[in-house]
Amino acid sequence: MRRGKRQGMKVSLFDRLVPKGAGEQKRKLFSSAPQMRRYSALDAACGEAMERYPEDGKTIENFSWALKETCRVRYKKAADGELQPMKAAAQFFLSQDRMSAFGCLLPPENGGDEITLEEFMEDLHYEGINYGILREEIQREFGRGYLRIFPVARGKPPQEGEDGKVVELFKRRKTMQLEVQNGSQVDFGEDVQLQPIRKGTAVCLIRPPRAGADGMDVTGQKRSVRPAVKARIPQGENTVIGRGGQALIAEADGILYIENDQFCIHAQKIIDGDMDQFQGTLRISGNLYIGGTVDGGVDIEASGDIVINGKLGRARVVSTGGTIRIQQGVYGTQGETRLTAACQVQAPVMEWAKIEAGTSVIADAILNSSIRCGGTVYVMSGRGMIVDSHIQAGDSILCLRIGNLAGGRSQVSVGYPPHIPEAWKRLKAELSSVQSVVEKLWEPITTLRKKGYRITDGERELLEQLAEQRSLYLEKKEALAAELKLLEKELDKKSRGRIRCEKLYPHLEVQIGRLTEEITTIEEQCDIHVEENRIQLQ
Repeated sequence: MRRGKRQGMKVSLFDRLVPKGAGEQKRKLFSSAPQMRRYSALDAACGEAMERYPEDGKTIENFSWALKETCRVRYKKAADGELQPMKAAAQFFLSQDRMSAFGCLLPPENGGDEITLEEFMEDLHYEGINYGILREEIQREFGRGYLRIFPVARGKPPQEGEDGKVVELFKRRKTMQLEVQNGSQVDFGEDVQLQPIRKGTAVCLIRPPRAGADGMDVTGQKRSVRPAVKARIPQGENTVIGRGGQALIAEADGILYIENDQFCIHAQKIIDGDMDQFQGTLRISGNLYIGGTVDGGVDIEASGDIVINGKLGRARVVSTGGTIRIQQGVYGTQGETRLTAACQVQAPVMEWAKIEAGTSVIADAILNSSIRCGGTVYVMSGRGMIVDSHIQAGDSILCLRIGNLAGGRSQVSVGYPPHIPEAWKRLKAELSSVQSVVEKLWEPITTLRKKGYRITDGERELLEQLAEQRSLYLEKKEALAAELKLLEKELDKKSRGRIRCEKLYPHLEVQIGRLTEEITTIEEQCDIHVEENRIQLQ
């Protein structure tokens, strides 16, 4: 096929210099003996150059083929021109990315003139190769003769910069306070999903962007780099950029959480270690996090959540507006360990404690404790047992087991707000006591009245006093009876409250509304509830 320019197509200088691909270069070469010697020399030069510059292997290989084609054309011209002299020539070749240029000296033909170094440099200039010229390399190679392939220019590669980076030192937890559990279990084996942090602690490390440097190819064309980008710093409430812009710092003690993809701190009281009798009384507004154990009669009150990451012993702990969580359990002292929470109380073990919760209680085991809550008591994980305890739940009690092999006695009340059955029992007892006093007063009053006109002044005065006392007690009896009637009306309302357990050991006293039942046998798969005005076990 005849090679050349298509009509109307312009071919630039660099289109001739940039490789066309080794496949297009391979063709049947002129096979005269002088040319074969040149081809062998070029093959040897190609091998040597590839060994010296392996990263430029493809460029050198393509240049070698281009040189062989040029040699063939030169020899053909010399032969067609009746072996007229032909001057030595400089040949150049650009890598595909134009970051490297290679040169080669072709020998003169038929006694033609040599080429000087100055002419070689001029040819290099006229070919548009004008940056990164390897003058020492050229001068050294120029003196080594013809048919050698060597680099003549190297571009300056662009130096990529580094974008800014943020290294986060804490987990991205979304909660800034304890969540009230909707389910029946809490995994106390996991860490509390709150992250306490002290003022001055680094939340993130910040690496500023590092600018890159533009490069230049051998033709003098700039190779631009992408501008480095600053890191987005997740700075939220109560955090500040410090340490010379290289860190995001906590600006307050509190709980670290993530909101709108930013680290924020909910400012609150943090106590790193234990609390004992030396701390005495603590009153705070907001949430409280204690990293250790609480014991020794400490008195704690907070308006928000209270998290104790250790154990709770002899202490009083009150959350007036949140949840209390004791991560390692309550091991109290009878009459001296009290917990009161507006919402939930959570602890794996509740032993020898008096606990009041506005909503619910979640535990793995409850022993020798008194529990009052407005919702449900869940003892569904771990041992799941309730032993020797008094529990009042506004809704239900769900557990795996009540009692143990050693026996014992538990009392439970479900289905109504705890204060209603409590008040009902109290009023019944008080009414019975008042009725007893009324009856006791009636006997001396009757005896004195029977005396008629024989009654003495002293006895008359005593009779009046007894009659007045009886009248007062009768009024009190009427008030108590009216109050009791209202409570009984509430207790007569149908309740969905129940006690569910897989196994029940005696003894268990159950109260649901006005009904009570004493269970003295071992039962399994219990679902204790009211049906047809009777307490049913199944």
